[in-house]
Amino acid sequence: MEASETAQRFAHEQWPYDPKFKQVNGWRMHYVDEGTGDPVVLLHGNPAWGFLYRKFIKPLTEAGRRVIVPDMVGFGLSEKPVREQATRLTATSPI
Repeated sequence: MEASETAQRFAHEQWPYDPKFKQVNGWRMHYVDEGTGDPVVLLHGNPAWGFLYRKFIKPLTEAGRRVIVPDMVGFGLSEKPVREQATRLTATSPI
């Protein structure tokens, strides 16, 4: 199933946001971009995803803020690499 189909199936009352996607370093990354005004970027940690902030988005947009919530590659509705080497925390060069 394609990521956009998964995102459409997931839309419900707890996550009523239109899915948006961008290519980032060759991977399809999902994000929420709601509201207008000064931006607030909500970043999740590992192993969470943007759904963590579902109760923050509406109050922030109602307060006149633009809220951006990316799903890091490999999490949430973003593309999931199948090779372990596709995402890593450290460089592979020797010290």
